[in-house]
Amino acid sequence: MTKINNKTNFIDPKHKYHKIVGIKTYKEFKIKYGTLTHNLNKCLEIFFEKKFQKELAVYEVKNGKTIGQPFKCDHYANIDDKHVVFEFNGNHHYQSPFKMNTDKRKKEVLDDPQRNSTDQKNSVLGKKYIIIKIPYYTQLTKDFAKYIFHDVCLEKLNKSFYDDKKFIEAIKALYNTDNENMIFAPGLHTSAQTPASFCEIGIARFLKEMNEMSEKYPSIKHQYIHSLKLYINDVNNNEHLIIPKQNMAFNKWFDFEPEEKYLNCIFEREKKNYKF
Repeated sequence: MTKINNKTNFIDPKHKYHKIVGIKTYKEFKIKYGTLTHNLNKCLEIFFEKKFQKELAVYEVKNGKTIGQPFKCDHYANIDDKHVVFEFNGNHHYQSPFKMNTDKRKKEVLDDPQRNSTDQKNSVLGKKYIIIKIPYYTQLTKDFAKYIFHDVCLEKLNKSFYDDKKFIEAIKALYNTDNENMIFAPGLHTSAQTPASFCEIGIARFLKEMNEMSEKYPSIKHQYIHSLKLYINDVNNNEHLIIPKQNMAFNKWFDFEPEEKYLNCIFEREKKNYKF
């Protein structure tokens, strides 16, 4: 079944993902589970087997004094004597050049112990922080989990933190399922924050991330593009609402037909999933 918006004639999915994984209401799902978007901290604690601090405040130091408001780091923990920050990059990190400029400044400050402090009076010595970013369009598929907790951690922390048992524990905690084929797919399904809303350098950031992930784990690209193609179909093929039609690099990347073998996730806009 489908639900047609009377004003736009666009198709909205009839069901919500929480029903597919056996949770009565979205509110209950978000509180107890919540997908990678809402519960990254829970996921990190499973893979690293330790608590993460939320919203660590790190001040920029200039001429021996802290300046301005602190940078807020989403999730922080000391991992094997390394200071690790996980950042959840929401849609503004792809839409606002000012936000991306702040990201650049933040990385420069967190990279340099001489330029940061967690104490406003600068009485606490700075640290070198390692930043790992989670894009808002991802979900915890097995391939994405391997990319972050094996490949990226090997590169930045010299150690893999991935194993299959942790993966199953994590998807149970985030999605209320131990079946990887029941995971909510990466991509954009109902969000209005589509690539069509990305600025020029945001598109470049997105393509760089996607190419890095998909080089070894092609399923991520297949799943993301499939989600957008479904979305385009449901908005009466008004592609300009979903993708940046004037950006040649994006359109070259998007000119691609996803393979069925990689689409073993839940796509909210697939007709078979309209009604649970």
